[in-house]
Amino acid sequence: MSINILYGNLHPHLWEPISDAIRFVRGALMANGLAVRVGTNQLDMKSLNLFFDRFFVEPDLPLVLKVGGARYGFVCTESVMPDGTWNFGAEGDKQDNLTAFDLAVRNAEFVWCLLEHSVEYCRKLNPRTAFLPFGYVESMETLVDTPWAARDIDALLCGLPSERRDRVMDQIADLGFRICHPGRSVPMPVRDALMERARLSLSVQKTDRHDIVSVARISHSLVNRVPILLETADIDNRFAKYCLVSEPGKVVETAAHHLRETDLEAWAQARYDEFKTEMPMASIMRDVLDATTDL
Repeated sequence: MSINILYGNLHPHLWEPISDAIRFVRGALMANGLAVRVGTNQLDMKSLNLFFDRFFVEPDLPLVLKVGGARYGFVCTESVMPDGTWNFGAEGDKQDNLTAFDLAVRNAEFVWCLLEHSVEYCRKLNPRTAFLPFGYVESMETLVDTPWAARDIDALLCGLPSERRDRVMDQIADLGFRICHPGRSVPMPVRDALMERARLSLSVQKTDRHDIVSVARISHSLVNRVPILLETADIDNRFAKYCLVSEPGKVVETAAHHLRETDLEAWAQARYDEFKTEMPMASIMRDVLDATTDL
């Protein structure tokens, strides 16, 4: 059985933000000997089709797949609370979006949640639901290891724009640090090239109402030995130990402290070594496959 990963359920402007998650899953599946293809709308009746996130473009597609006999799995990338609230209510999602999500989960062969707390809600709809944490995948280790003396970006923030993120980066710049904040989702080659130049990557919450642990961003940084500062109140999440952590609202002060006082090169190497040893994604994926599929 081969795996056919498809982007076509998402609007094109979301393809770039989801690309790291797809590359992690693809790499882990291939490390387990599975053949994996990636495309847009090319359904394959002989393969297990794998979708990420919600079905924005065709909300009724899961029902069409079910009726047509096409097998598909579903990866939940976002935060869904036990009551069905998306992203802790921060995004104000409409009920019809949740209904479409429920349909996709119910009809899927399995559901893999990238955030542990999303498992409870999804498992009520589909018992073949499991938590899939990201870990070390050799195929994700793709950045050029730029000498630290040549790194000309002190603080880098990539991701979707928001007024809060703009304000945080402006305040860091006001302290005299060299920042880079594209303020939009940039193509992956550009993002990677910026990371190669960065001393510190930032994971800043989009609004004061958010508290999301961006596992793909964190894991990609760890695998490529780029120190990452995570803003979160959830200090007990399994990824916090690999990050420099800021409590909410303290990113500017925390970033300035580490840029001035911490040996970031040594920190990044130590976290890379721990992550590679403690979170081998090939074996993590094998356990999830065994628990949710017949592959």
